[in-house]
Amino acid sequence: METKKRPNYLFVFIALAVFTLIETLVSYIQQEAIKFPTLAIISVTKAILVLLYFMHLKLDSKIFSYLFIAGCVLSIPLILVIMVVMPQII
Repeated sequence: METKKRPNYLFVFIALAVFTLIETLVSYIQQEAIKFPTLAIISVTKAILVLLYFMHLKLDSKIFSYLFIAGCVLSIPLILVIMVVMPQII
């Protein structure tokens, strides 16, 4: 009988907590050129950790990962159009 290796959820939780602390500290930086790219990178990293471990995309069938990635890729043009049409919101 084959057993799958279980992910270390405590490590993932601690990593998410550390990233959240870093995000909070970075939010106090006054330089916009540094703040927004840094926050975006940390947010994407946290989202990937949540998707892989807590939504079990790492251990499930690859079709679920492909469907999720396709949805993300298809949402990029929508976001770009919204940024162009409504620049005052962003």
